[in-house]
Amino acid sequence: MKAKKYMPLIVLAAVVVVLGVALVLLNCLEEEEETGIPLFDFESSGVTALSYQDGETEVTLLQDEDWYLQQDEALPLDQNTVTSLVEEFTALQAVRDLGAEADTTDMGLDEPTMVFTIGTDGADIASAETASGETATGESASGVYTVTIGAENSITGACYAKVSWNDHIYTIDSASLSGLIKTPGDLYEAQDITDLEEDEVTSLSLQTSGEVMNFTKEDGTWTLDEDPDYALDQDALDKMAATICTMETEMTITHPEADSVYGLDAPQAVVTVTGSDGTTITCSFGNVSDSDSEVCYMRSSHTAGVVYEVNADHLAAFAHTRETLQAATEETAEEEDSSDIIAENPVGGTDDYANSDSNS
Repeated sequence: MKAKKYMPLIVLAAVVVVLGVALVLLNCLEEEEETGIPLFDFESSGVTALSYQDGETEVTLLQDEDWYLQQDEALPLDQNTVTSLVEEFTALQAVRDLGAEADTTDMGLDEPTMVFTIGTDGADIASAETASGETATGESASGVYTVTIGAENSITGACYAKVSWNDHIYTIDSASLSGLIKTPGDLYEAQDITDLEEDEVTSLSLQTSGEVMNFTKEDGTWTLDEDPDYALDQDALDKMAATICTMETEMTITHPEADSVYGLDAPQAVVTVTGSDGTTITCSFGNVSDSDSEVCYMRSSHTAGVVYEVNADHLAAFAHTRETLQAATEETAEEEDSSDIIAENPVGGTDDYANSDSNS
């Protein structure tokens, strides 16, 4: 009887013990997660320069109000993307500190897979001496910190790293280094071709293969200026206007070569749209890129001196002649229906025709 009386207390005590053990385990896990060794002891907001390179990419980013690319200062950069990248670099942690006496023979540091340098408070990372100290605190007069990444340890999955501010060798999880090397294209900010809205477009001109057509839109309907009674495919004209008004660039070539390099000396299409306020923009479309079939070259009248790469699919919106822009009429619809019937039932080509001949 007494055993039954104390049974709930025994169960409760067992539950408390289990919960206590679980809490201890959770604390241990949290401690394990927090064992990373921060490489930098300063905020990303104090970083004013960042450079990085591997075997294929070399980028130097500098800040003067906005971030810009030293190799191409005119290239528009997505400021949020750059800021996030700087934060990723400054948040890097080491897995282990191997100390200053580590044997670096097989660590690949003499042929690094990646090198990056961070500058703080306006430090000139190209010429300033690197900071020194036990940790990279951002308090050094030089404010320049370089990390050299060597080979990856195939067992631990961590890369060896040498830092410029002390003699220690660290290991860094290779996963945390993945994606840090971004090309100028990765940092690029797409540009709008125009701020015109599609419903503001009142006229459009299209030149392809020597043919020039001019269109006017009034009360929501497009007409061909040279032949106002010509029935037009309204959707096709709307798509042309919408393509210009919504088009964004994939890349900006800030220092282009001759027009012939991009096929802009003989464009595949030249499109001009005019808005209700008189705003006009002309876009000339050249060749598809040899290195990337998904983009083609384009020049805009709004930005002289540069060539853009845009989605090559945009070319399809302007691949029209006067004939292909003709709207379907009752006559053409009847002709198409007749053609379909003949195609489906050619003379002597079906059992029905054969049967009807034999019955007659």
